Amino acid sequence: TGLSASMSTATFVSNSEKETLSLAVKIAANLKKNDCLALVGNFGSGKTVFVKGLACGLGTSKNIYVCSPSFVILKTYPGRLPIYHFDLYRLNHARDLENIGLFEFMSAGGVAAIEWADKIKRLLLPKGYLRIEFSVLGRGKRSIKFCGSEASLKRFLKRVKPWTYIQNT
Repeated sequence: TGLSASMSTATFVSNSEKETLSLAVKIAANLKKNDCLALVGNFGSGKTVFVKGLACGLGTSKNIYVCSPSFVILKTYPGRLPIYHFDLYRLNHARDLENIGLFEFMSAGGVAAIEWADKIKRLLLPKGYLRIEFSVLGRGKRSIKFCGSEASLKRFLKRVKPWTYIQNT
């Protein structure tokens, strides 16, 4: 994954969409303003399901439909902290990131959840961002790998039971 030596990882295996939602709800409890989550993975790997769990955990109304912003690039969901849900799949140039206001939203007091974040150079992401890599392991089964500094992993995973994941440093 090209992580620097100072990065730690923790990997979860989710056996269902419900488990992915539950994991995201627990992570949402530890989010604070201007957190940035860089979501990486192929189509159907669980990125949008994870954002649905974040929205639920941050108190977004159940009446608000959380879906991939593929065609609109950005959707905003209200809650304890607003979620700025980006989908960068259709963007091809660095100037597109500026044009959609990505960098302003990353410091606008909410949580930036960025799908297809591998389209952004890491040096453009804010310090302390959390990279989350999604992989399909089988029908309904996903690997969800969190990558960040040891301190940020501890904070983000504080409410997650340690025996539910494998930690690598």
